[in-house]
Amino acid sequence: MTPAEAQKRIAQLRAEVSRHDERYYRQARPEITDFAYDGLKRELAELEARYPEFASADSPTQQVGDDRAQGFKEVAHRQKMLSLDNTYSEEEVRAFHTRLAKLLGSGELHYTVEPKIDGLAISLTYEQGRFVRAVTRGTGEKGDDVTANVLTIATVPRELKAVPGTTMPDFVEIRGEIYLTAAEFQRLNAERAAAGEELYANPRNTAAGAIKQLDPNEVAKRKLSIVLYSLGHCEPSVVQTQAELHARLKAWGLPGVERIWHVKGIDAAWAAIGELDQLRRSFAYGTDGAVVKLDDLALQREAGSTAKAPSWAIAYKYKPDTARTRLKAITIQVGKTGILSPVAELEPVFLAGSTIARATLHNEEEIRRKDIRIGDLVEIEKAGEVIPAVLRSFPEERPAGAKEFDLPAAVEHKCPVCGGRIAKLEVAAEEAQGVAWKCQNYDCSAQRAGRLGFFCSRRALAIDGVGGVVAAKLVELGHVQDPPDLYHVPQETLGTLNLGTAEEPRMFGEKNAAKVVAAREAAMALPLEKWLYALSVPDVGESTARELGRRHRSFAELTDSPLLRAVLKKAELLAEREQQAPNSRKNPPKDEADKARRKELCAQLDAAITALDAGVLAGVPSEIGPAVAASVVEFFASEPGRRLLAKLAKLGINPQGSVVAAGVFTGKTFVLTGTLPTLNREEAEQKILAAGGKVSGSVSKKTSYVLAGAEAGSKLEKAQQLGVPVIDEVEFLRLWGGG
Repeated sequence: MTPAEAQKRIAQLRAEVSRHDERYYRQARPEITDFAYDGLKRELAELEARYPEFASADSPTQQVGDDRAQGFKEVAHRQKMLSLDNTYSEEEVRAFHTRLAKLLGSGELHYTVEPKIDGLAISLTYEQGRFVRAVTRGTGEKGDDVTANVLTIATVPRELKAVPGTTMPDFVEIRGEIYLTAAEFQRLNAERAAAGEELYANPRNTAAGAIKQLDPNEVAKRKLSIVLYSLGHCEPSVVQTQAELHARLKAWGLPGVERIWHVKGIDAAWAAIGELDQLRRSFAYGTDGAVVKLDDLALQREAGSTAKAPSWAIAYKYKPDTARTRLKAITIQVGKTGILSPVAELEPVFLAGSTIARATLHNEEEIRRKDIRIGDLVEIEKAGEVIPAVLRSFPEERPAGAKEFDLPAAVEHKCPVCGGRIAKLEVAAEEAQGVAWKCQNYDCSAQRAGRLGFFCSRRALAIDGVGGVVAAKLVELGHVQDPPDLYHVPQETLGTLNLGTAEEPRMFGEKNAAKVVAAREAAMALPLEKWLYALSVPDVGESTARELGRRHRSFAELTDSPLLRAVLKKAELLAEREQQAPNSRKNPPKDEADKARRKELCAQLDAAITALDAGVLAGVPSEIGPAVAASVVEFFASEPGRRLLAKLAKLGINPQGSVVAAGVFTGKTFVLTGTLPTLNREEAEQKILAAGGKVSGSVSKKTSYVLAGAEAGSKLEKAQQLGVPVIDEVEFLRLWGGG
């Protein structure tokens, strides 16, 4: 691999890992297994180590991740809340021991081996034994204050029990995981199935989504559980070893892990990892690995940590559960954007606690790469109860005559739902990445149902109750053509909606119908950014919708947007400049006179581009690029786009954008780090946004200012390395006030 190829692959991997981080940490909706994700991250780390000239502090390999969500107050951790380095290899577990033994000058090291719990990381703070707050991991330095939600967990004590002969710390951060038991997960999904709603994917994501609800009453319905197993900041120190800590946590009345192993040496630690693998499925919480930790807390401090993970602990991840079965057929599903997704229909096989009859095949390219054919014996994987996936086939056991799968031929070159035309194209939709086949009929009933379900989803308009089954039924019966038509469906019609069959009816019910009506009325007051996202405008994700909403007052202004026209004009000028460049290889000049003419023309084009950047495009973020601008303009000029806007207007729905007038921070990008004296993070961000600025999560050469407070971390160091101006709260308020 050449350096140029490595740089390109590193950029691809960083983008892909960041996208999966967003889905895992913020959305609690991962689309790949932990094993597949860890493989991507490992490849990225290896390339960065081999080509250090392309290393970056902003790389996902150097970050803890970020689970923060809007609507919560941010709180700084007294002691940084790190993640763990993962491995699937015995050799790397032993190498971990070798590094520690060399660093600490001793081969006689004691370890604890504990279950690696598959939940949402949380930190509980107690002062003088009284519970004061609960904070998510967030960025590792700061997390979301979810105290009210954690108080709905019955096993969290409001006060720690006194332990005779010991000291109660004045201040202590106790770390652990919030999880959902298998029984509770099944109960919730049974309720959703009865209501015709889309089922939750797995317990971990359901717990993570629940704890980020803004209404504690909704959180309480999920019946979450918690397990605690480590310390953050503690003053004064009250234990000397990890083993003592587990005993103390239980003595304080906190729920701890069922079993830990206290061992001497790495051989005993590896044996304990094997023992845990045999026991872990009997635990109340899901486990996907074992954590090996130095037992001595003083040695932990001596070993230290990286920016991302402690050097004194490692997580060994068990191989995902797999099974072999026959691939009976490949069927095709159509998503809300029209993407045709192949699904494996399998001979039912029992795997990881449930019977599997279907699995994802991702796309046609993946099927060909893995050489999967109908009739094959295949291996499937179910890790963390994410949707099962087909890993590979066994050609040596393939039935005679099995042919390569040809998706367009399988669907007779038309959409399997509506019969419309399909086309192969590059996509960047939720359902697929890369090359895929797509139904070209916007009014395909599968797309209609998908768009309606998305329109009502929690991240869009939060009209709970209209999941996949209900949405499909409303479209099937002709009640809904476009998502806004939901507002015309009477409550009585919703209540009597039969989600079952004539022989076995299953009514949606009056109670559910009343909830939908109330939620759709509340949604009418949501801002432009929410509606723009909810309408499934092509290429417009949450962050893009938010940026468009900040720069337009209404749909009417968006459809005739000078800003979007300017973005497209700039792209046109840049393309022309590339074409006319004096030294263009694609279009070389005819002679010196032509070269001089081109030079003059390029200067004029540069001036026009500079004028756009200084005028209409000043401060426009990267989210609003030519592809987005073209997509938005084309969509609202199309018949479906005009139809949607007409329906909203008829309903009297006119969502307003949060337009920010040009201010002292227009065109400026800020990065916040540390704890400010008087402003919390949300207050500082609001001041920046109100003054026309932008807030970023990472430092780069394009950063205008880093606003730093107490206990500023790696972002401050990065700013100093790049020469980015660093300001404190006093200077920030002076600039904000125009002083």
